[in-house]
Amino acid sequence: MFISGGARSGKSRFAEHIAVSTFKKTQRANKHARLYYIATSKRSDTEMEERIRIHQEERIKEWETIEESYDFSSFLKNCNKEDVILIDCLTIWLSNVMFDLEYSTNTLEDAVDSWLTIAQEKRFHLIFVSNDVNEGFPHSSEGVLTYMYALQSIHKTIVQHAEQAIQVIAGLPTYWKGEEQ
Repeated sequence: MFISGGARSGKSRFAEHIAVSTFKKTQRANKHARLYYIATSKRSDTEMEERIRIHQEERIKEWETIEESYDFSSFLKNCNKEDVILIDCLTIWLSNVMFDLEYSTNTLEDAVDSWLTIAQEKRFHLIFVSNDVNEGFPHSSEGVLTYMYALQSIHKTIVQHAEQAIQVIAGLPTYWKGEEQ
């Protein structure tokens, strides 16, 4: 599943709701299913520490939070059938790997392909959250354009494989692919 929206659009809250709902349905059939939240942001300053604390307090106790800013393929390989994994968010992850690790386009594509392959093989529920950053006027900075094009490429790849693609605007979801459940 792919969920996108602008900054403060309500996409993360919506994704969390979907993840918890999916987890509760799954848990009825498989008591061993787990609910994971992969947080891609870094604990960079006091303000970010506070935002993280508030987000964690708002989540139900069943969430297991994994803080991973760069590579969560190894974690995904250890997940089980019917686990529910929310990755929030691709925008931050892309920033981290492009600017900290200088990932090339091929390395980005390989990472995303790896996640999708693992999810298909393991048959767990994978929910991606990302920002819409390509709407509006093109940016004049080459670095910003490279970032935007890379993010758009990642979005397209994930949406191709996703059963649902949803955009959240002002807290309201629009289903672009798949039906509301």
